[in-house]
Amino acid sequence: MAADRLLGKIKQAAGKVVGDRGLELEGDIQQKKADAHAEAERLAERAEQKAELTEVEARQREVELEQQRLAVETAAAEREARLDAERAADERRIAAEAAVREAEAAKRSQAELDAVRREEADARAAHERAMSAAREAEQNADKAKQTAAVLDGTRDQMEA
Repeated sequence: MAADRLLGKIKQAAGKVVGDRGLELEGDIQQKKADAHAEAERLAERAEQKAELTEVEARQREVELEQQRLAVETAAAEREARLDAERAADERRIAAEAAVREAEAAKRSQAELDAVRREEADARAAHERAMSAAREAEQNADKAKQTAAVLDGTRDQMEA
């Protein structure tokens, strides 16, 4: 895309030098289109990185929760050997805590994933708007070229 941007600058400069407003606009449009494409790629990459990070964090949370669950179960088994009455109460408490932690972790993971998806959708929408604006600008430049050609033809006829 750097080549498109450079080509756009060259066209814009050439248009200024020769006084061709259409070429100048075409160069400007080409630069904006290259910028929009680069920005869209950057945003898509950022969204992908955030999604990967969220997935890794979710996996880490799952491992931590599993480790916590195993530790709690081991402690419960040791208590069970000492006091059968406490064992039943401890197991209910441990199961409830683990369920709450798992539910909270799942909520956080889902919220982060939703946020990443919203960012990705926003990035795609921004890209589409930028591409649409670039296409519109390109169409306007083409119309300007056509108008310039008609005016040149009219001028040539008037001079003849």
